[in-house]
Amino acid sequence: MRAKVSTISILLIVLLIWAVVATTLAAYFYNEYTTMERLYKSLKGKVVVINIGIDYGNGTLQWFNGTVLPVGSTVLSALISVSRVEYVYGPYGAYVVSINGVREKIVSKSEGHSWIWYLYNATTGKLEYGPVAADKYILSSGQIIVWKYTHWKF
Repeated sequence: MRAKVSTISILLIVLLIWAVVATTLAAYFYNEYTTMERLYKSLKGKVVVINIGIDYGNGTLQWFNGTVLPVGSTVLSALISVSRVEYVYGPYGAYVVSINGVREKIVSKSEGHSWIWYLYNATTGKLEYGPVAADKYILSSGQIIVWKYTHWKF
């Protein structure tokens, strides 16, 4: 009989400890959730969330999904936020010459490898050439940008 009471006492103590720990954790995670929800609402309208891909032309494709940037960010500033970039300014805007150490290579006046940016068109399901220089295009939430190390020849 004494062993039965002892077992029940131990089970009750374990149950009490479990209830206290579970309640404490539930309160903690609820508090964290409400804090994150409040922060999210305060950021809404102040940031854009985009996906950025970098295609190195050798089968390596690096994605930066869910990249958070301030409203007004450009394709160039987005690229700079996720990689090491070298660029020069020309008559039409910024021209990217290197991403993460992969530099453009001009073989001749009619052939080479250069970095070109593309914008995903959700309507057609295709990547399209960026319409302006990377420092001129203002991003919107949900857009997909891909930088490709492209071989060109003419």
